[in-house]
Amino acid sequence: SSGINAEYGGLLKKIAITKHDTYNNHWCVRLSKIKTTLIMDEIETEEKKRMRLNPSHRDELFQYYGHKFEECVLEVDSNAPEVDIVVTSKLGRLRYLMAAEVDGLKADGKIVELKTHRLLQTEHHKKLFRQSKLLNTFLQCYIAGIEETTFGFRDNRGFIQNIKYHNTAEIESICRNDWNKNDMISFLNQIMEWAVSIVETGKIYHMSYTGKDSIELYEVENISYIPSWFRTHAKKIDDAW
Repeated sequence: SSGINAEYGGLLKKIAITKHDTYNNHWCVRLSKIKTTLIMDEIETEEKKRMRLNPSHRDELFQYYGHKFEECVLEVDSNAPEVDIVVTSKLGRLRYLMAAEVDGLKADGKIVELKTHRLLQTEHHKKLFRQSKLLNTFLQCYIAGIEETTFGFRDNRGFIQNIKYHNTAEIESICRNDWNKNDMISFLNQIMEWAVSIVETGKIYHMSYTGKDSIELYEVENISYIPSWFRTHAKKIDDAW
């Protein structure tokens, strides 16, 4: 059987959410194959590069809010190292091995995902929250196997006024009239099975979405980028699938 070795689980979330992405975020991934295992990592789009090099004041402010919330909840300082985990997951007929960046661990050792958002003061706010923030958070956690989330709701000055705790099953139930998990996972599986069927060993491809209601998969110049130690590791993974 085939498997996917993804650089980060967030790539899978971006693909799964494509049809429901209200912000029309573009994405591009690089694909190659070792035996029957598809190797997948992200290519920075021009849009993402522009945002990284020239972040708006609003983006920087929201990022600051998020970091401070993490520091307070997890009781860590701003110099604390990033926490990453490596997980395996089976979605449909494909198996995935991926890294996932997580916010931290609670005292009981459980992984928790932390989010901040403005206070939900109108029904319109609540609807957008379910259709975007909760959707993204759910897929991020579901794919990586994270069960718990903590949301801090801030006022216009950035001060947290309310905290809510949800597990992934609760989020899915809350949003049952806004989106369907099975539809998105099915879409993800269709795209990845399509890629597995087309990508050939020894060749390199890009798969991208640019907001034109289509996902493109095309071969690019074959420049070696996978180190030999990883190739050896990937072959062992392929044999274990």
